[in-house]
Amino acid sequence: DSQQTMLTSVVVLLATLATASADVWPMPRSVAISTPSVNVNATITASTTPSNRLSQIMARYASSFLLDTGVEADLDVGFDEIRLDVLSTDESLTQATDVSYNITAASSSSSSVVVISSATIYGAQYGLETLKQMLSRGPTLPQSIDVIDSPTYNHRGFMVDTGRRFVPLQVILDNLDAMAMTKLNVLHLHFADWCRFAIESENFPQLTAALTDEQGGFYTKDEIKQMIEYANDRGIRVVPELDLPGHSHWGLPLMDSGELEYCTGSKPYSILDDSGGHTEKTLKLLISEMIELFGAEELFHIGADETTTLDDEGCTIDNIAGIESKIFQHILDEGKTPVGWEEVFYGSGGAEGFEGEAVINAWNEGPRPSNIIADGFDALESYSPAFYLNNKPTWTQVYKDIAQESSLATTDAALQFRGGEVSMWTDNYCYSLQCGAYEGATPVGAPLYPPSQDEAFSASFQGMVWPKAAIAAGSFWNYQELSEDDLTERISEFAERLLASKLDACPNDCDCDELSRCGKPYPILE
Repeated sequence: DSQQTMLTSVVVLLATLATASADVWPMPRSVAISTPSVNVNATITASTTPSNRLSQIMARYASSFLLDTGVEADLDVGFDEIRLDVLSTDESLTQATDVSYNITAASSSSSSVVVISSATIYGAQYGLETLKQMLSRGPTLPQSIDVIDSPTYNHRGFMVDTGRRFVPLQVILDNLDAMAMTKLNVLHLHFADWCRFAIESENFPQLTAALTDEQGGFYTKDEIKQMIEYANDRGIRVVPELDLPGHSHWGLPLMDSGELEYCTGSKPYSILDDSGGHTEKTLKLLISEMIELFGAEELFHIGADETTTLDDEGCTIDNIAGIESKIFQHILDEGKTPVGWEEVFYGSGGAEGFEGEAVINAWNEGPRPSNIIADGFDALESYSPAFYLNNKPTWTQVYKDIAQESSLATTDAALQFRGGEVSMWTDNYCYSLQCGAYEGATPVGAPLYPPSQDEAFSASFQGMVWPKAAIAAGSFWNYQELSEDDLTERISEFAERLLASKLDACPNDCDCDELSRCGKPYPILE
């Protein structure tokens, strides 16, 4: 009998451990819990005077732990306080911000406190999110909890392409809420591409003057500041990307005035680094304006992908490399770190000479992070077969160990591997192929391009992004091998959690594409 009782206890404990681990996504580095369960009806406190941002974090999570529901737990004792032990309430948010946290608790007649220990307020936020997710199956927690957690990578990003189809501000804010739930910490805002320059410029107002009616959509500077504040309050940085010298039809309003020069012999047009210096002067002034707008953010991305040479007009590979190099140096002179897609080094060579100072963003099936690091740069991974959600990867494709090789995780090279990003490009929503930059078939999502279709577009965008972006978050936080069934169970539960939080996502057992969800077309307004 005693052996049977012991075996039963072990089985119950293992089941409880499995349940608690499955409740939390991304998976913590270490979870140890023990039965029985106890009730939770707890207030959040801080061991030191909270900063304004920490107070906001505590307020957002307060209702999650006030669970006087009448549900009976295994024991009468329970948790009535969640105490945040935060080493520093400094609100600065950088690439090096420590977001690690520990959760410890052991409910008894003499102790009813869950303690979340962290170096920063952002680690405290992640601890609260983990604890909240452990409550997703009911208003009880295990009597004993010991969680030790930290990310493998400091950069865990979501790239939003608003330089083609404009992404409304509310959609961005909703995505920031979902990102906070998944511990993604970088919104990469790709705001200038073939279709538009999506941010108000006081120096060059003509960039957005034509963005009206069917072409409408850009953010005011106040809206960008609102976006950044909303993101920072959730531990998320906003990295701007202004794509050049290719992907640059955004600047055509400046061509007639001679402020930007282009090679226009054939499409797509490409920015020309002219001998008179007009292009260089304009780009530097524009980038300085954007750097000032994005404030404390350390990174500035210049794209530099898929550039087109037109040698007979001067857009040679050397001309392309020249303007890229000048802009990289200008960003450094502004006290920021330049970033470019892989072509900036492996295509044009514009990043040559910036080893140790710039970040190269891998995306194609060419150079991998290990190659980039070997060549002297810090690396980001945006591997398109796995992390370009517009290409509709499967769940198992998105769940990928981005280390590439064990050496990146175990040597000093790991310090140069900053992390990964998942991306949602809006090519498939353009009114024509790349908004007229190329000849070809009309994209499938073109009916959702006009601002009049914002409601349908927003639902389409969210259905394409979530919950797949959450899977990528698991890849970037603390990748652990999972069976397909285990991954499916965890992400299905997380999708339900998103929907319960009134954040849109593709429902379980459904397919979501540009024009339909679960087989039902989005309503397109005439």
